Amino acid sequence: MTTTEQTIVAAGRTAAHSGLHASVDTSRWPQRLLTGVSLATVLLSSQTLAASTPLRSDVRMLLPSEGLLAGLGDGLRRGYDVAMRESRSCGVVPPSLHIGWLPPGADPRGPVLASQRSALLVAPPAAPLEAYGLLADQQRLSVLLPLQRGQSLDGLPLLKGSDRLWPLIPGRSLEADRLAEALLADKIKRVMVVRDRSAESRALTERFAASFAVGNGQVIGPTAAPLAMQSTDQAAITQLENDVDWYRPPALVVITQPGSELAQALKAANWPATVLIAWTAPVRQPLAVEQIGVNPLSRGPGWTRFAQRFQQRWGYAPGVVESAGYDTGLMSALASVQAAGRTGWDLQWFSANAKPQPLCTALKLRAQGAKVRPEAASSPFDLGPGVPPSARLQLSRG
Repeated sequence: MTTTEQTIVAAGRTAAHSGLHASVDTSRWPQRLLTGVSLATVLLSSQTLAASTPLRSDVRMLLPSEGLLAGLGDGLRRGYDVAMRESRSCGVVPPSLHIGWLPPGADPRGPVLASQRSALLVAPPAAPLEAYGLLADQQRLSVLLPLQRGQSLDGLPLLKGSDRLWPLIPGRSLEADRLAEALLADKIKRVMVVRDRSAESRALTERFAASFAVGNGQVIGPTAAPLAMQSTDQAAITQLENDVDWYRPPALVVITQPGSELAQALKAANWPATVLIAWTAPVRQPLAVEQIGVNPLSRGPGWTRFAQRFQQRWGYAPGVVESAGYDTGLMSALASVQAAGRTGWDLQWFSANAKPQPLCTALKLRAQGAKVRPEAASSPFDLGPGVPPSARLQLSRG
């Protein structure tokens, strides 16, 4: 039981005890009951709504307060919790944590500078990297990016403060590379490519085309270039069916979000029996034609241990978000350790060239002043400031 939980229980017992003695003077029951309930409410609020008060903490984790990204916070914190429990079992007191919320895409500098300074900052998913780079540079602050996967990573090394921004999981561009590699390995050198109209899909399509061309692969079709489509344009879907029937590519590459309207429309279309549908996402359901896809869940040397601990703690299998939270916890726990009288919040102790170590071993080596790399769950953790890790991505077929 945590200190806060013990305090809440004690507050409840105090309220109950006051009520018991108030049997002599029943007129004071409502006042005493209100006092006990109010105390418990305040204590609970201080834990669940931490952003309302600028508390001092070692680690400050910012999460999206609204929108589609808001639901990612739970998985991130659960993975982080597993790392903290493991750190405690190694005999190390975990760093203190403060949770804050920001609207998606919001500039963090105002809220962060108005709060008491933390030693390490954890940015929310899809963070505006220029703003976080400026904050890191201004505050001489290390910033972890546990869920930064999009095209913003491409320009990260050029940003001011990028030497203090640490992407922790592989970027989505590696999924495009993996798909190109898989098609070339299957002796497929000619493909048609279709994507949705989002900037993210455009960036992934350009990355795929470049990777495919390195292996002498060729994009074919009416314009010999990838096609951008809207799922609601039925005439365009019909024209694509006709083009695929005419050009007969060995594969049709589809670059869009899993489960998107475009993906659903293309799954319902009629394709020649000889065409392979290739996705930058996992194959989820069977079609009348063969499929190949890329599973975005990269796994590092610490995955098995983490997945077992997570399942025991939370009762379900972890995914990308949860493993990112765990790896964030590894970095936070190691940064809090003192070596030669100094903590490692600047992350200078991390070495992508060191042998990956279980957390307990890594904590001991840190305390001795050694350069370390923990056994991460989501990647080989061959990363650095401004440089995301590589990935080991599995294929799925159907």
